[in-house]
Amino acid sequence: PLDPPFRRALEPLIAQCRDHAASAADHDLRVDSPRGEIAIATARAATLTDRPGWVALYLFERPRADSMGQRLLHRNAARSATGMAMMLAHELKNPLSGIRGAAQLLEQTLENGDQELAALIREEADRIGKLLSTMDAFAEAPALGSRGPVNVHSVLERVRRIAENGFASHIRFVEDYDPSLPPVFGDQDRLIQAVLNLVKNAAEAAPAQGGEIQLSTTFSPGVRIRAPGSAQPIRLPLVIGVRDNGPGVPDALRDTLFDAFVSGKPTGKGLGLALVSKVVEEHGGVIDFESGVRRTTFRMRLPLWEAAS
Repeated sequence: PLDPPFRRALEPLIAQCRDHAASAADHDLRVDSPRGEIAIATARAATLTDRPGWVALYLFERPRADSMGQRLLHRNAARSATGMAMMLAHELKNPLSGIRGAAQLLEQTLENGDQELAALIREEADRIGKLLSTMDAFAEAPALGSRGPVNVHSVLERVRRIAENGFASHIRFVEDYDPSLPPVFGDQDRLIQAVLNLVKNAAEAAPAQGGEIQLSTTFSPGVRIRAPGSAQPIRLPLVIGVRDNGPGVPDALRDTLFDAFVSGKPTGKGLGLALVSKVVEEHGGVIDFESGVRRTTFRMRLPLWEAAS
């Protein structure tokens, strides 16, 4: 039997599991301890096939649930940073264009040694201009008129074909799909862009020999997140997973992995996962990951359209 504080917190989860004969989870469980402190954990409940009426409970410490909650907590800060990036990009483009034009004129009239310096100024102005364009593209909001019911399996099939015929031709793909998954109401092109970024990262992380990427879809009716300022939890039952068998995410990057300009690759710009996070947020969902040696999984958790609206 459960102690009273745990009973009050877990009985709704157990009832949901029994009523639907399916696993359920709560990612923001608060339990009063005997000392009056509040312990926050993730709870999962699953029925036991060999014991009718029995339910198995799994309790995880807060760090396992932190990533999804923190993605919701920092959304307003991310929007503010995006707005500032848009403003800076717009304000810097005009003077940058003037600097580039002046350097180009000087390049045509100066001697050889000075021409090289003028060319350097022009090339650096071009490089900064490309970076500003990248920031503009990252901050640009999608057109709402392009949204509609999207079959996530057609999205994954398109991404797999692009990857197999290009950057991931050496990778073995494994598919694990739930055929009963309902459509997502969203922007198909944006979802393709997000999944393609995840698959590209997975292909780069997977070993050159024996590299494998698993694409999966699941329907998890028990998964829910409490957003800051919201009394009701947000249900995120639609899950798209991308798993690779690479070395895993370095510990130093785990807390900032979805931030812009953070990358573990020597030549990476650090915008891929930030863009994925932005696309998932546009669709009312969250993204999280679990990482270990030869088993790193990124999961896009999306709501039903009724819940999102």
